[in-house]
Parts: sequence; structure tokens; C-alpha cells
Amino acid sequence: MLTADIRYKGFVKMEIRIREAAQKDKEIIESIIKNNAIFTDEEKYCAAELLDFYLRDITKDEYLFLCAVDESDKPLGYICYGKTPFAEGVYDIYWIVIAPEWQGKRVGKMLIRHVENILKNGGVRMIFAETSSQPKYDKTRLFYEKVEFEEVSRLKDFYRVGDDKVIYVKRIGESEN
Repeated sequence: MLTADIRYKGFVKMEIRIREAAQKDKEIIESIIKNNAIFTDEEKYCAAELLDFYLRDITKDEYLFLCAVDESDKPLGYICYGKTPFAEGVYDIYWIVIAPEWQGKRVGKMLIRHVENILKNGGVRMIFAETSSQPKYDKTRLFYEKVEFEEVSRLKDFYRVGDDKVIYVKRIGESEN
């Protein structure tokens, strides 16, 4: 069980656990996705569909979902990650979504650190994450930098004209440079 000091209405210490997402979490996680102000409708649909596939055991070998939950076992956010196809010791973070009222309160950092520990112990060398260059994703990019991911590439106009794909990597395995 992991614990963290969470700043909420001043400074409150509470226990946050990280566990595998379960069917009982579906409605709350879908609400977290729906209430994410920066996602497009298409992104919200994709995130919810991937969760549904995972919970129905369609993609459990490809995508893994972990939830950060409060003391009452209510999800505060989740991370979806998986092995990068055809790459040895490389994983991707596909989604990391935190309930709006919990953003900026270390929940995302806990999820990232937990995944890093799992993967490092499993011999993984690198973790990749990608996001948009749009201003609405400034906090997302800053988050990756704060958790020590390095921007390694920008693919100009990838998503649409004026919206670059920003790629980050964190080297965690023995071949760290």
C-alpha cells in the first residue's frame, strides 16, 4: 500500500492506494474521463473504449490499467500503459487521467512512480509518453518534465496543422545514460 501527503483544502494527509482497475471502477473512471476539460470528444471516446476493452479482458495482454484510490476505494485517477510492440524492454504510457479536483496534488506522480517501479523491476529500459503541443496541454508537458521524462522529439503538425506530437522518454533500466 502506498501513501502520500495530498494537498487538499490546505494540507491533509490521507492514504492513497494504487491497484488494478476493476469493473466496479468503470462508472467513476468514465466520469473522470468525461469531465476532463482538455480532451476532445474523440479522445474521451477512445479512452473510455480502451477501458471497456480492458475490463472485458479483450486487451489485458496489451494494456494495463492502474487506479489511484482514496481511503474509501474511490478512483481519483488512472494510468494506462503497455508494452511497445516489437521493442525490447520498452513501454508506452497511453493515458494518465486524474479527476479535476485531484490534479496538481501528486496523484499523477504516484501513478507514474508506481509504474516506473513495476517496470524497472521487470527489466524495462525505457518508458515513452506523448502529448500535444497545444497550449491546453502545457500542464501535461510540464508534468512529464517534473517526473523526469525528457522531450526527445516533436513531430510538426502531426495531429493537425499547428498541433505537434511531443514525445518524451524516461530511461529506467540498466542502459540508462
